[in-house]
Amino acid sequence: METSPRTERRRAQRALAEFPIRFSKDPAAEPAVLRDISEIGLACNSPRAIPEMTLVALDFTLPGSVEPHHVTGAVVRCEAHPKGRFDLAVYFTEVQPSTKAALAGYVRRARPAP
Repeated sequence: METSPRTERRRAQRALAEFPIRFSKDPAAEPAVLRDISEIGLACNSPRAIPEMTLVALDFTLPGSVEPHHVTGAVVRCEAHPKGRFDLAVYFTEVQPSTKAALAGYVRRARPAP
């Protein structure tokens, strides 16, 4: 029996990213560190667990820019990671057009995520 290649579920090109993002409701908390980002979502390493389907607000500044960005999204994955951290994936539910354009530019210029 032949196996088919794994189907790619992602709908947008992702770029590698290693910069901090902050959860807006807790600006004093330790930031999460991105692993990759696209126009529609991100994956990060978080200092705390957040249950799946929780709505979160995130603030970040893209490398090489001073413009702050704010997005809202739903946690679609939360898995324990070594050293007490958590691997989170967030699907964006609200993104301003200027942020979407900035993300598109970043993804075009950055190294593609595997």
